[in-house]
Amino acid sequence: MTANNDIEEEYGVIPPQPQQEQKSSSSSSTTSDKVIGAAAIAGGVAGLVVAGPLVGVIGAVGAGALATQNNKAGDVARASGDVVISAGKRAKAVDEKHHVVDKTKKAAAGVIQKGKDIDEKHHIRDKTKKAASDLVQKTKEFEEKHKLGEKAGKSMTKGLNFISKKLKPKDQQ
Repeated sequence: MTANNDIEEEYGVIPPQPQQEQKSSSSSSTTSDKVIGAAAIAGGVAGLVVAGPLVGVIGAVGAGALATQNNKAGDVARASGDVVISAGKRAKAVDEKHHVVDKTKKAAAGVIQKGKDIDEKHHIRDKTKKAASDLVQKTKEFEEKHKLGEKAGKSMTKGLNFISKKLKPKDQQ
């Protein structure tokens, strides 16, 4: 038995996927907004995982744009979009059968209530606020005494001026 048969047996027959690409009269392909959006999600998640939020945004925009192209890169972007759509449908089917979202909400509500109970008993939030406030005050006092920010600024200015001087052509120094 194949993996697809196992899934279909577990969750029922999977409805046929909507046509992702349609040929227009001018024979250029158009891509559904869902696939473009899903490709953007895939690119964004990949960028986020690889290099952080900025690259995630760039990856989302790039993958969404690529999904509109009629070339190999576009094929890859559309395929990643199809994977995201399929994963979303599968997650919905699993949730409908096992009520994962409802169970997670109930568990989270219990954890939050337990946290509130512990805070009421031990005043953790108040203690944390006081510790943070004390830390900020001590940091300010240390800075006023030792002038670290001022010293760092002067050193940075000296270093940048040195680099700038070295990078200028000799006739402009």
